Amino acid sequence: MEHQSNGDSKLSVIIFTTLFNIITQNLNRQSMKKIIILLAAVMTTVGINAQSDYNNEISVAYGAGANTDISMAVGRGIFTAKQTKYWGPASLEYFHSIGKNWKIGGIAMVSGCKWEGEDNPKSTYYTVMPAVKYNWLNQRGFGMYSKAGLGVTIQSESDDKNKETRAAFNWQVSFVGIEFGGALRGFIELGFGEQGIGLAGIRYKF
Repeated sequence: MEHQSNGDSKLSVIIFTTLFNIITQNLNRQSMKKIIILLAAVMTTVGINAQSDYNNEISVAYGAGANTDISMAVGRGIFTAKQTKYWGPASLEYFHSIGKNWKIGGIAMVSGCKWEGEDNPKSTYYTVMPAVKYNWLNQRGFGMYSKAGLGVTIQSESDDKNKETRAAFNWQVSFVGIEFGGALRGFIELGFGEQGIGLAGIRYKF
């Protein structure tokens, strides 16, 4: 059993690294095909007969294509968006099991951007939202889930002369998330919202 567990862990690291590279390089149809193929390989090689008994989880993640990034790019012009430097969103999550498949928790995230201008303008976005997660598959070496959250974003926009703060509703829907490993897992998610179109991270279950 210990030999099998070590083998599954090594396989999880290799697959997670490959999936992370796919997301960060290019989210296109060819990448989606690669993800599906890798997902099928995992389900046939990782033991999925034992149900995971973890009730809590903490995750850290980094994404790309957040709502605020997209709205900023559109608002300042698609053709001048290359003059804007974006970072994040970086996020921290906590979820607790309330049944066999459902989990409730919360997400906190931060992102920002700065663009060319004589007054050095920049914006930082702070977001918090309660969220729910549904586990389609919840095994010791592999998991598959969907997630949704709704909350508020506080935008702090400033330059050398002024500073302004405003608030707006925000959301995240991850249509599919996959995770690999034991108590410590790597994961990726694809969806839309403030965490991004794609995100990847590390999760600890306990």
